[in-house]
Amino acid sequence: MVKMFNIKKKNNTISCNYTPETSNEQGYIEVDVATHEIKKIDYSAYEYGKKMYVAHVRSKLSELLNSKGDIPKEALVVWY
Repeated sequence: MVKMFNIKKKNNTISCNYTPETSNEQGYIEVDVATHEIKKIDYSAYEYGKKMYVAHVRSKLSELLNSKGDIPKEALVVWY
């Protein structure tokens, strides 16, 4: 599980902060709106070099962009 918050779409980017699992250690990601490629990333200290959480965050940001709906300020990603 990863919690996404402060989701913002500005100009050509969409960005958010995120916290993995039950951690309070925040990460940050910024994604290009056109290509869905990561432009900037600050991993949370909780991840210990793993990229699993940020991959889920990037996927959810892409899903939000493709939905053509309103971009929420917060989102939760759960997988099993």
